[in-house]
Amino acid sequence: MNAQSTIEPAAETKEDLYYAIHKGLRFANAKMLISLGSVEPSDEAAVTSVLQQFETHLMVSASHLHHENEKIHILLDERAPGATIHAGDDHAEHEQAFVEMRRMAADVAAAAHDRPAKLRSLYQRFAVYFADDLTHMNEEETVLMPLIEKHFSADEIVGIRTRIVQDIPPEEMALYSRAMLGAATPSERVAMVTGMHAGMPDNVFAAFMETVVGHPWRHGDWNALEASLC
Repeated sequence: MNAQSTIEPAAETKEDLYYAIHKGLRFANAKMLISLGSVEPSDEAAVTSVLQQFETHLMVSASHLHHENEKIHILLDERAPGATIHAGDDHAEHEQAFVEMRRMAADVAAAAHDRPAKLRSLYQRFAVYFADDLTHMNEEETVLMPLIEKHFSADEIVGIRTRIVQDIPPEEMALYSRAMLGAATPSERVAMVTGMHAGMPDNVFAAFMETVVGHPWRHGDWNALEASLC
């Protein structure tokens, strides 16, 4: 045969910057919505606990936006000008929602006879935010991530992820890890924990996982880990 056959080079595998963290945020948002909707308004201790969880949740959500703005959007806009305009507008709207929901949470904490109504309003407002965030995260995954893959090499993408991780304090990383591990499939969970263990001394890893899980955890007891996180 005279026809020439060409062998195409294998496509370069590139890390998805959004997959694990967005699964974790969806998981955490869903749990938060359920907590807001199921807490008994007359149970002062339970309401206080849920509102504390809510404040932590908003802090983590705002921090995630900051990391994306500073570590992803700026770099992507340098190579694809204007690519993140819509996502940036979404981030600004989310930040405004956080301010509004913090005010509503304070109203719930201070309320007396009208607490059920105020708690329901907060629940409804968070549900709207959650819906908006689902649409926003899908856009980042289906529009921005392909642009990142187009304009950055695999090593550059790993570098972006590394810089994000290095910028997160341990206490905050434990919160992210709890959400991501809770949202992961069993095989993903094993891979994530094994990877973290490989990068830490045994004592540091044990202390970190105790923070994530909420109690001492024996490496390899995957059923106990799933029960604690999910």
